[in-house]
Amino acid sequence: MTQYINNCKKYRQDIIDRFEPAYVMEKFFSDNEVQILMDYQFQNAKRVKARSSSCNIQSVVSMQRMFRDNPWLTDKFTEALGEFDDNSQTGNYYITIQHHDAHVDLISEEEYINDQTQCLEDPTYKSVTDTVIPWKSVVFPLFLSYEAECYTTYMHQRRIGYAATFDRESLTDQADSSYKLFREYDGFLDVNGNPLPSTNDSPGWTEEKYPLISKENFSGFSEEAIFKQVTGDVMVFDACQVHASCQPAGTSTHWMKNGMNIQFYKTVDK
Repeated sequence: MTQYINNCKKYRQDIIDRFEPAYVMEKFFSDNEVQILMDYQFQNAKRVKARSSSCNIQSVVSMQRMFRDNPWLTDKFTEALGEFDDNSQTGNYYITIQHHDAHVDLISEEEYINDQTQCLEDPTYKSVTDTVIPWKSVVFPLFLSYEAECYTTYMHQRRIGYAATFDRESLTDQADSSYKLFREYDGFLDVNGNPLPSTNDSPGWTEEKYPLISKENFSGFSEEAIFKQVTGDVMVFDACQVHASCQPAGTSTHWMKNGMNIQFYKTVDK
């Protein structure tokens, strides 16, 4: 068992005590700040990842370096969210034309292994995964194509642990994803930390609304909130919270979006 998972078990109640419903910070970024963040992905990418399973292109950028290069970003999020470990942000840029299935963005096993390998290779390197527990995530668009209408659903379900995606029907193999793929759902908690069932009658699901999530795969989830993506706005939610793309009836299905997701962590003792 990794130190990160040990932390999640040891400080499980601390994680739960910080749960709260998802919300939106409107007009959080100015147009100039959005442009700075959008430019950064192209000016500082180490490489580019393309994932066929999600029609997703990612500029690979160090989140820690991005915050160091833009100290105003740390100040802005600290003022809005509170104190966080300023050496352990995870996340990524994305450019996509496709919806995303139900998932949780957290430290992945691959990221943990890479972090530990770097510790062994570089004595001056400070681990970003050994002394943290999950706290908050943010998702925000940087660019939306003309008349784009993009929405994200935040589920009642939270799951503490590694980054995860959910597909009990085995519709995809997620071979190019570093997220842990769950064919059987378990470990779901509500906002108060109470256990939730792994199946239900898929409330709120329609094929039009969730084109990449079958009714069977949606079973076990329920909608807490649905937010429209607006440039400048930031969606805030528990880092352990399951979320997915959705397309409410009557909205445009043809769009391209460029944005970011960032995870913030709290520091703990081993």
